Amino acid sequence: MKVILQQDVKSLGKKGDLVNASDGYARNFLFPKGLAIEANSSAMNDFNNKEASKKFHKAEEIKAAKADADKLDGKTFKLKAKAGDKR
Repeated sequence: MKVILQQDVKSLGKKGDLVNASDGYARNFLFPKGLAIEANSSAMNDFNNKEASKKFHKAEEIKAAKADADKLDGKTFKLKAKAGDKR
């Protein structure tokens, strides 16, 4: 049975992962404890939307980091610190 994990489960995966679990394990352990939900069509749509959103935000973060790196490229920085045993 395919399930979407709502929390980290040591033997299966991390929160938000789509994993296969045995039917009995899912029904008797994961669902009652709120650790997972069944991967039906509406849950899969939500899962896919969240995954697309995560990918978009990650791409935006990478784009911003590259822009910051380009701003700093070619610049020289001097850091002054005293040398010695005392901290």
